[in-house]
Amino acid sequence: MSQVTQYQAGERNYYNIRGGTGPLVYPAGFLYLYSWLKTLTTVDGIKIFSASTTDSSIYMGQLIFIGFYMFQLTIVLWIYSLVARNYSNNLLVSLTKKEKVKEEVAYVTVANSVWSWRLAMLLCCLSKRIHSIYILRLFNDGPAMMLLYASVIFFIYGKWKVGCIVYSMAVSIKMNVLLFAPGLLLLLLQSQSNLLGTIQCLSICAIVQVMIGWPFLVTYPIAYIRKSFELDRVFMHQWTVNWKFLEEDLFVSKKLSVLLLALHLFFLAVFALKWRKTCQRQTGRYLFLGAPLTAEYIAHVLFVSNMIGIIFARTLHYQFYSWYFHTIPMILWQTNAHPWIGRFIILLLIEYAFNVFPATCQSSLALQMAHGIILGQLLLKTNTLPILEIPSKKS
Repeated sequence: MSQVTQYQAGERNYYNIRGGTGPLVYPAGFLYLYSWLKTLTTVDGIKIFSASTTDSSIYMGQLIFIGFYMFQLTIVLWIYSLVARNYSNNLLVSLTKKEKVKEEVAYVTVANSVWSWRLAMLLCCLSKRIHSIYILRLFNDGPAMMLLYASVIFFIYGKWKVGCIVYSMAVSIKMNVLLFAPGLLLLLLQSQSNLLGTIQCLSICAIVQVMIGWPFLVTYPIAYIRKSFELDRVFMHQWTVNWKFLEEDLFVSKKLSVLLLALHLFFLAVFALKWRKTCQRQTGRYLFLGAPLTAEYIAHVLFVSNMIGIIFARTLHYQFYSWYFHTIPMILWQTNAHPWIGRFIILLLIEYAFNVFPATCQSSLALQMAHGIILGQLLLKTNTLPILEIPSKKS
């Protein structure tokens, strides 16, 4: 709020806006959001459910973030429902095409699949750390991810331009949303009829960023661009959750940063080639399909793109868990490579790592082991996700 106060006082130079946690390193959407929150939580002399005005403001803020969290959870479960429906429909079609599979057996198999996905949806509601991040800590990670998942809904329903507006708004609150960008670029190239359609969608993303950052771009553009999208920031070793087993000198070294970036780009290329081959095998083309993509495929590409960024992140702080927690069950269910107990163990290892404070060598190793298993299974899994919608199988 100290950063918001300086902005409201007229400061537009990002180099000068600082707070108790350091310099401002978020795009302007963050300032607008928290300025609005400050207005809503300012209760001059009015005591609500509390003995002090300050406590009342915090309580009001927590009520607002409960709304953010419930709205996001609704959207996440909506995405899971669409993916599960798509998956079950495709499973039923494939089973009924097989002559040796009886229709009754096919429907029982699909029913079991539906309940399996319902369990995955339940797991999205059970993280202690996620509840803390949203309801107690009031981080901007929550609202950013809320908008990101809202954009995914628009993408699934084929509203690519509207989705790009919402996606760019999410980026304006926190730049971690850019981890989804490689997957989104591929989807735009595949969903549009030609390159012009993709350029239009990308232009929308850029225009939204310019509009949101306009007051700063016309006054101190260099400061805004450098600080709001600060890519060369060096994080503190004491707060890392994923690399605590490394010595501090190695953690802050340029060599580790370059290595992680190279691995990130390498695995993005590997998965892009996998998705391209799958698309070419199913449709005869790999770009500019000009047809509706399945919910399964859209969610998979976006969530795996983000997951690769998480695995090779320079550091993960506790609030960064919100960047990918709700995507983990879907990724595990889509790979379908682990038995039930294996999926739970992976989820428990990740949850354990983010609930150990401060992080230890053991908790960081547990987290990286879980990440490594997920990456390995994604690499080994033959990508059979249907890319284009197929007619529903009627009972």
